[in-house]
Amino acid sequence: MTHQVHLWRSLPHLSEVTYSFTKDWANDQLSRISDRHELLSDPNNVIPDQSDLPRFETISSALRTNPGFVLIRPGSDYQDDDLRQLYALFGRSIGQINDRYGYFFDVIDQGLDYTKAAIPVSKTKASTGYHTDSTAREYVPDVVGLLCLHPGFRGGESLITNAANAYELIRRDNPKSLDELEKPVIRDVITPGSENSTAAILENTFPVFQVNEDGFLFRYMRYWIESAHAKTSKELPVYLKQGMDTIDEFFSREDNTVEFRMERGDMLFLNNRFLCHNRRAFEDHPAMPSRRLVRSWINFENS
Repeated sequence: MTHQVHLWRSLPHLSEVTYSFTKDWANDQLSRISDRHELLSDPNNVIPDQSDLPRFETISSALRTNPGFVLIRPGSDYQDDDLRQLYALFGRSIGQINDRYGYFFDVIDQGLDYTKAAIPVSKTKASTGYHTDSTAREYVPDVVGLLCLHPGFRGGESLITNAANAYELIRRDNPKSLDELEKPVIRDVITPGSENSTAAILENTFPVFQVNEDGFLFRYMRYWIESAHAKTSKELPVYLKQGMDTIDEFFSREDNTVEFRMERGDMLFLNNRFLCHNRRAFEDHPAMPSRRLVRSWINFENS
């Protein structure tokens, strides 16, 4: 089956997915861009130099299959603008960068509470819970990118796990739940500027698991599934709840999860189609820069 190519046979070690480069290499790459500011304002108009294709191809290959994520660690000795431009260059080498929230979206605590309003959890300091990005039926990013400009005072650790492994477990042990998870499921509407109404929620339906000739696709955030059912006065199907319980229990186990703290300059790219990610709650400190990450949504050129 298609999903089996993505199964983790063992938990990836962070050292196996971590890449680095020298400052000379970074400066050389940026010097080849005629307008470095265009990397941020109109990145899809920039064509990365192909002379270092093997390095970029290695990263792209790791994202498309197993293990599905890479951590690039250039070090902290860069200005913010240089880090943003290098991050954009790597993202552009992976594919087309989407602009639904702007090409690059700063993830910072805005003092909001996603349990009290239909807003992205990225605007809060709460734990995000295990999720894939984008709750909109019509759009799925292939890759989620995150650049760490400031890690913050405490917390905020990243966690990554593999939904293909969870699928295999449910397929084997609870096929009735899998049947429910493969049916269209309603989700809350949280995209800024979108109508958040009963009708809009009822139209925003798609499966948690989808396995077909197009490949394996996992789309999940339990909170927005449950809030959609509550807002539309629909009862949560028993086997859907059981399936989500199994998913959450699987993801919560340490032996199924890679956990690490992003430091300044770190760039994380992960496959949003078969991996699921989480962020622990974090705290800022008044004497330190607030935690600030930069998110991007990327689609492979031929997807």
